[in-house]
Amino acid sequence: MNLQQLKVFVLTVELRKLYLVAQKLGITQPTVTFHLNKLQEELGLALFHTKSYHVIKLTEAGQAFYHYASQIHSLSEEASSTMDIFRGTAAGVLAIGSTHTPATYLLPPLLQQLKLNYPGLSILLDVRPAAYILEKVKKYELDVGIISNTQVDEPEFIVQPLIHDDLVLIFAPDHPFASVRDLIPGDLVEHPFVSHEPGSISRQLIDRWADKQCIQLQISLEISGTEALKAAVRHRLGYGMIAEAAIQEELAEGKLLSRPIPSWPPERQIYAVRHRNKLISPALRMFWRNLLDNFAFQRPDESHDKFQD
Repeated sequence: MNLQQLKVFVLTVELRKLYLVAQKLGITQPTVTFHLNKLQEELGLALFHTKSYHVIKLTEAGQAFYHYASQIHSLSEEASSTMDIFRGTAAGVLAIGSTHTPATYLLPPLLQQLKLNYPGLSILLDVRPAAYILEKVKKYELDVGIISNTQVDEPEFIVQPLIHDDLVLIFAPDHPFASVRDLIPGDLVEHPFVSHEPGSISRQLIDRWADKQCIQLQISLEISGTEALKAAVRHRLGYGMIAEAAIQEELAEGKLLSRPIPSWPPERQIYAVRHRNKLISPALRMFWRNLLDNFAFQRPDESHDKFQD
């Protein structure tokens, strides 16, 4: 078993067609078949249900083997890329996964700072749900994840809390809430509410909170998308509830006002997550330090140089 066989196997599973694997690797299709047959011969196990490979369907052994082969393949690619950096033949790539709020409102200035220090660095920013990002970090396919979540509890990860990401009330400057400092849950039922779409994480949290308070909000509009929701509130279609990180610009410009949601239980934070065994490239080291420098949630006993965990 060698790295080329593993690479052919992983690409076959992912691309599903042998001719696509051949094109990807710059080899012939019979060579692809040869590597797959040789790999199964050396393992003494059938990884696929058919020998023709017209239909790519893994056996139970093949599924188990793919779990490890994909990680070995990713680490091999990373090692090759890192050596290219040391040889001066590549500037390197930093792969970041992020949920919507940090990707839109927190990361751009940090990425700008990173590009100034590493002009040749290629940055991949993949904006996806938290569960997807954590899985990609676990498989070494992302260098770091920036996610909004209630908690992250995985022994394979180094997890750094950055800032709270709980929801706050937002409303137009001339809304009745602007003259009330201490709102109670009952105040919210008296005014139209611009809500997140059903099924979204924010909507689930809001519905759970409303149930606990035994109140029913006057939903005047349901919107999918943070920017659209903010625009609706600015145009006085109702008040809203949104992540505080998403409204800093509007607060600074006086376009929106905010208050804490009464009796809201703090639940969510924005975390930086990386794999404990992930190679720390110079770009990742700098990006991680910038995260700690720019957000005040750092634990007192954590050092900026703590990369050996």
